[in-house]
Formats: sequence, structure tokens, C-alpha cells
Amino acid sequence: MSFLVTARKWRPKTFGEVVGQEGVSRTLQNALKAGRVAHAYIFSGPRGIGKTTTARLLAKAVNCEHGPTADPCNQCTACLEIPEGRSMDVLEIDGASNRGVGEIRNLRDNIHFNPAACRKKIYIIDEVHMLTAEAFNALLKTLEEPPDHAMFIFATTEINRVPATILSRCQRFDFRRISTAEIAQHLRYICDTDGVKADDEALELVARRADGAMRDAQSLLDQMTTFAPEGITADEVRTALGIAPEELYFRVSDIVLQDQVADVFQIIDEVDSKGLSPREFLRGISDHFLNLLKARDSKGADFIEAPMAIRERYSQDAAKFDLNDVLRILAILQDAFNEIRRHPQPRMKLELTLLRLASLERTVNIEELLEELRGGAPAQKQPQTQTPPPAPQKKTKIAPPPPQKQEAPKPEPVVASTSPPVNAQIGIKSIQSRWQEIVDQFCEGRIPLACQLKMGRPQSYENGALVVGFGNDLHDLQLERLKKVAASGSLGSGIEKIFGAAVKLRFERLSKADAEELAKENREEDPFETELIRCLGAKRIA
Repeated sequence: MSFLVTARKWRPKTFGEVVGQEGVSRTLQNALKAGRVAHAYIFSGPRGIGKTTTARLLAKAVNCEHGPTADPCNQCTACLEIPEGRSMDVLEIDGASNRGVGEIRNLRDNIHFNPAACRKKIYIIDEVHMLTAEAFNALLKTLEEPPDHAMFIFATTEINRVPATILSRCQRFDFRRISTAEIAQHLRYICDTDGVKADDEALELVARRADGAMRDAQSLLDQMTTFAPEGITADEVRTALGIAPEELYFRVSDIVLQDQVADVFQIIDEVDSKGLSPREFLRGISDHFLNLLKARDSKGADFIEAPMAIRERYSQDAAKFDLNDVLRILAILQDAFNEIRRHPQPRMKLELTLLRLASLERTVNIEELLEELRGGAPAQKQPQTQTPPPAPQKKTKIAPPPPQKQEAPKPEPVVASTSPPVNAQIGIKSIQSRWQEIVDQFCEGRIPLACQLKMGRPQSYENGALVVGFGNDLHDLQLERLKKVAASGSLGSGIEKIFGAAVKLRFERLSKADAEELAKENREEDPFETELIRCLGAKRIA
């Protein structure tokens, strides 16, 4: 007798044997019991999770000699022929190879013939999203009002590619990915029944590698049974499937945490020596840092798919990382994972990514920095700026500049010999020449507000009212907020110190020509960049 793969040998024969799809199985069983079986169904979800298997079970349940029944007998002619694909009344069609309008027209012409032996003539179309637009259109009328003896069951992995007109004529069932624990438990049952020796950790690794697909897990189990006939262990699985040990990932996080740039090359050498795929290793690093993110909370640690000892280690190491740093690392890893597939040298891409991670500085805490610049209490931690080195080298962390009293803008005296206060006797040109100084007094250290005001231009000053115009660089919502701030009077104290009298502010949108001229001036010198450089005490580098 020829060898039968595990996926076919252990194909479910009843709804109760379908793993991980309890909601779908229960709904279909209740429909069969109540006699409410629809004429068209569509099953969607990832590969290898039981869509076609459930379609065959539904076909058996409908055509069973003792049915329609929620529990087919698996002994009658229909129950025996349908799983083997020998039934003349249950036709399985591959949508990828029969996707044209001609095939659908033939189906439409033949559907009116009564079934040969079964109760219903059932069409199971797999990968239905591969049908052409013309084929879908040819199917619409028949799908909406098929003969009483006909029934359709569609299966697809890309439900978004199925036209809405088809979906509206079917009952839709979304199949979910099977969890790692459910796959591992089912693999354990298969191994115990078939007499295959396998460690629990080894089966969990196989289940994790299957990524939610039971069929993939069963195929990997066949592969491992051939690779290690005397017994499947975790080390054997890592060797056969090219899975990096957890310790290697923890060493990567230690390198990032301790800035050990030189150790990156040793990690890369081990990846090469173990024959690991750079892309798969990069995926593993992403999962590792995602687990660190989960482990920051005791409830999140329960969602880590790893043995208890590994979970405890994640909980210990998670406290060493700042939340923002982990998020930045995950973003870098995600970009690298997307790029490595197209990179001509995947090993170099992996190496450069690890070097970048090992050279990252801590996230800058802007709130602490601004508080320090305003003369408040010194920050507990000295923020660092991110400056990845061009080549691996020992990194020198540069502390931010010490607080300087002159950084916080202070109100100027009302009367000064060199800068007399602006008043109603001074025209709009004088106001425009001192607009930067006036804005500083308006905002009193509020950087975002100052940046927005500096994007405007004083237009007129008459009868104690100053009109400031803005171009298209300022969003309508920002302009409305500025109007609300001006109406609230929160800018009044700063205005009086400059003008020596109460002044009303009015913000308006400039004409198209004036807005273009103002936008050109703002592009030459970004107000936000200028304000940030001034507050940080930095210098512009050409």
C-alpha cells in the first residue's frame, strides 16, 4: 500500500473533528438540524485551515442517506464517495485552472440536470477569487436562483477579490487561523495514535512554524518523522527547519541594550554557520522584540508563544528597555524585513540592520529637555540623540547642553532706550520688523504656538487692532485654533508688554498672490526649525 500523508490520513470525517473552527461547525450543524441549509456558501480564510474539508463535510451531511444530518454516517455510498472525489453529483472545481467564462457557461448549462444518485448536486469551487470578471457575471443569475437540486460552496483565501455581487448571494463564513496551542495539541494526539516519539517542545516549534495552518503543520510533521525516525526533539526540529535557538535572539537584544557593536559580527557568523536564512532570522528578531513588548505587562506575557522558562526571561529583560525604544526597533526591523526580500545581498542587509540597532541611542524625552531648558528641575535621565555611526566603532554618548537661563524668553522692559515699545504711533512696518520679538512675547515659551504665529505676516494695525495674515502653509484647523486662542485673551499679557496698550488680534487668510509670496519666504527659513534650534541652543550646519 502506498504511503498516505498525514494531512490526508487525518482529514476530519465529522464536524466535531475540525480543529479550531468551532463557530463555523456549530452554525452549519444547527442549520442542518433545523433544515435551513442555504443554496450558496462562501468560506474564506488563510490556507490549510479546513475550508475545503468543511465543504466536503457539508456535502456529505446534505447527501447522506440518513440526512440531511449534522452527523453523517460515513458508511453510505455518498459518505464514502464524496471524500474520495468519486461522486458524480459533487463536483470539485479548481477556480485557478477553470477561470474562464466558457467553463462557467458549461456549468450553467449542466446544472439543470438532476443528480444521478445523491439528493443534491453540489459544486465546490476552490480559489473562487481566480475567476475572471466575465465568469463571475455569467454566474450571477444562476447563483441567485439555482434549481432546487443544486448547491454552491465557494472557498477562497482572498475574499477581497470576490465581487460584492457574488458575496451578497452567499452565506459567508470566515475561518480563523488556528492557534499554536491547538495545533500542538492535535499533533500530540496524532503522534500518540500513530506511535511517533516527539517532545512537546518539538511539536510546539513545528506548530509555531506552521503559522496557523494545520495542513502545513502536518506536512512538517511528516518531514520531521522522516528526518528523525528514532524520535523528534527540539534540537532536531531546529536543525531540519533552520530555526534559530531562543538564546541567539536574547544575545541580539543584549547587544542592542549594551551597545556591543563589535559582537554583531559574531552573531552573523553563527547565523551563517547554522545555515539560517537571513530573512527568517530577521523575522525571528522581530518576534523576539514583540515578545519583549508583550512581557512589559503581566497579562501580555500570557500571549507569548514560548515555554514558561522563556516567558520568565522575557519578563526580566523587558524591564531593561524603554517602551519608545522597543517601538523604534520594531519599526526598523519591519522596514528591513520588507526590504531584505529584494536586496541583492540578504546577509549584508541583516548585518547592516543589526549594526544600526546596536548603534541606536535612547529616545529623546522632549518634555524633560524642555523643562530643563526652561530652568526647571533637571531631568532624571540625560536624553541622547540618535546618530548612527558610519562604521562599527565604540559609541560616545554626548549629553545635551546644560540649561542656560537665557534660553527661556523673558519679557523685555516696557521702556528701553534701544528698543522703545511699539504703540499706536508706530506703523505696520515697525511691527513687521519686530514681529519675531513680538511673537516671543505673545507665546512666552510655547513653541508650537510661536511656530504657527511666525508663519503669518502682520497686514495692518489700525484702531488698536492688529491683523495677521496666513497662507496655505497653515491648516484651516490650526487657523481656527489660533482664532480661539486670540479670543480667549490668553495672549493679552504678552501683547501689553510690547505695545504698552491693549491690542486686539485678528487672524485672516491671505489672498492667493500674498499667500504664494509668504510661502516662498517660509520655505527659505522654516519657523519650526528656527525655533527649535534657538530653544536647544544648537547651530545650523550648512
